[in-house]
Amino acid sequence: MEITTASSQAPSNLSKYSLLVVGTPTYGGPGQAVVRYIDRVGDLYGINTTIIAVGGGSPERSADAINQQVRASNGTVVKSLAQSSMSTLIGVVPSGGAGSQADVARQAGAQIPP
Repeated sequence: MEITTASSQAPSNLSKYSLLVVGTPTYGGPGQAVVRYIDRVGDLYGINTTIIAVGGGSPERSADAINQQVRASNGTVVKSLAQSSMSTLIGVVPSGGAGSQADVARQAGAQIPP
């Protein structure tokens, strides 16, 4: 496993990976660094991809935008999760559920297929 930001130092050859997890802040749209990174990678060669969009505005819309970009880059979206910065992770913890952000992230990760 390798954890990195969507910077120019992040690997662009993803052929040795079987899963790509894309996390993006959403403040009116997906984070532009993430959008540029996926553009820089180009062909994802069918890599299973999970998208996690967190922030204000409409995280669902941002997750959908990244979903479309991943599919256009030949990636396979296996899970797409969205969380408003004012709520719990949609589809993971019921509204008003308890748990820290780390707990919510662990639960989201548990939903990612192997």
